[in-house]
Amino acid sequence: MGNDQAPAALPPLDEPRSDVGSFVLRLLVGTILVGLAGLTALTAPMLVMASDSCFDGDSRIICSAGGQQAVVYIPVLAAASSVLLTVRGLALRRPATVLAALCLLVLGWLAALILMGS
Repeated sequence: MGNDQAPAALPPLDEPRSDVGSFVLRLLVGTILVGLAGLTALTAPMLVMASDSCFDGDSRIICSAGGQQAVVYIPVLAAASSVLLTVRGLALRRPATVLAALCLLVLGWLAALILMGS
C-alpha cells in the first residue's frame, strides 16, 4: 500500500522584515535624548551659581540651602529618569514612553529655572 499522492505544499516561511529605517530612527532619537540627559547632568550643578547675587536675609528660594539643592537635584533626577524611560520606550517600541522621557527632561529644566528666578 503506497501513497500515490504528492505531499502537500508547505506555506512559505515568513522572512523577517527589514526594519532598517525604523531602527535608524530609534537609534537617532535614543542618542539625542540620552545626550540631552547627559548634558543636563553635566550642566545642572552650575545652576547653583544663580545664588551668587544673594545677600544676608534674602528671602528668595535660590538663596536657601534647600533651594540650591533642589535647583541641582531636580534636573539631574529628571535626566536619570529620562534615560531609563528612553531605553524602555525604545526597547518596547512605545513612542508614548519616549515622548514622556522628553517631557520629563523639559519639566526638570523648567522647574529648575522657575526656582532660580523666584
